[in-house]
Amino acid sequence: MTVGFVRPDVTDMVLRVFERSVHPELIETLCETTIPVGRNQATLRISRYGHAIEFRTNGRMVTEIATSKFAPLPVQGRMVDRRLIGYRTHMFDSPGLRYHCSYQLESLPAEVYLQVHREMQLDSRKAILKASLPGSSPSSPDCLSYLMSDLIPEGLVVHSFHTYPDNGAVLRIQTLFEVL
Repeated sequence: MTVGFVRPDVTDMVLRVFERSVHPELIETLCETTIPVGRNQATLRISRYGHAIEFRTNGRMVTEIATSKFAPLPVQGRMVDRRLIGYRTHMFDSPGLRYHCSYQLESLPAEVYLQVHREMQLDSRKAILKASLPGSSPSSPDCLSYLMSDLIPEGLVVHSFHTYPDNGAVLRIQTLFEVL
């Protein structure tokens, strides 16, 4: 019997952002939480690939998903569809809501990766949401994902962290949802 890797290869990761909700059954959710943001609401999920963040206001909704390019997600309402490579930013405004995201994907030498991974394990203790999945082999570190959030007067900032031990890679995403 063939056993698949827990995480996709980091080169298959994409950022998809929708101006709508995405059915939760399309996301393999490991854990989730809901945060009230004034009169609005955010739902944060960690999946086996990455994460999903849904921000709802009275009339608008934005959903950010970091996932594998092979994930079966809808095309309708998609605002961003980018490979997660290097460093990039994305921003768009819809009536009453601003979305701004920046991400960085770093590939590190093995000894540096292991040190960063240990530091991230300690940092994840303060996370609002976290998940740890077994690595692809008994000697591989776990695949770590955690989300931290900051409420601001105008909205919410979410800091997302994901490790990809097979690639020696760390993905960091910072997302701002701002009510206008």
